[in-house]
Amino acid sequence: MALKAVSVHRGAKTALMPVLLVFLFGTLLPAQTPSQNPQPQQNVFDDHAASRMLLQLSEALQGHSRKQLLALFDLGKMKDGTLFRQQIDSFLSQTESIRIHMNLIEVVAESATVTVDAEMEIEPRNGSPAARRNDRLIFTVVNAEKTWKFSDLQPRSFFSLP
Repeated sequence: MALKAVSVHRGAKTALMPVLLVFLFGTLLPAQTPSQNPQPQQNVFDDHAASRMLLQLSEALQGHSRKQLLALFDLGKMKDGTLFRQQIDSFLSQTESIRIHMNLIEVVAESATVTVDAEMEIEPRNGSPAARRNDRLIFTVVNAEKTWKFSDLQPRSFFSLP
């Protein structure tokens, strides 16, 4: 069987144009309508909010970003917040590199606490051998200006060199 080339007249092209436009608008418009799924409320502390905060904490530590790290804490509400800031400054200035892994164990929304098993490897700037830390950390969280922040951390000694 031989195939033949068929000439499409201009009239056929213009007749297909409305069908093509309806198809395009039909596929694009649903993508532009607001989602029917409700957005999670920021004033509800849950596993998702805790995971997001822990990811930001990990990134700030590994990136040696004092500003990003301290921004995650409400130092004004933290007992001895000024001392904690100094501890973080000292810790970051004494470390060459930080690798950290945090495993979320529990989130208690009623008391706004997060329990984490943390493993950290620290390479000091002074050339000392790398140090490893394994500890269970408990973070207390507060809602500060429409965002969640850590207001306490135990044990704080996790962020100090041996």
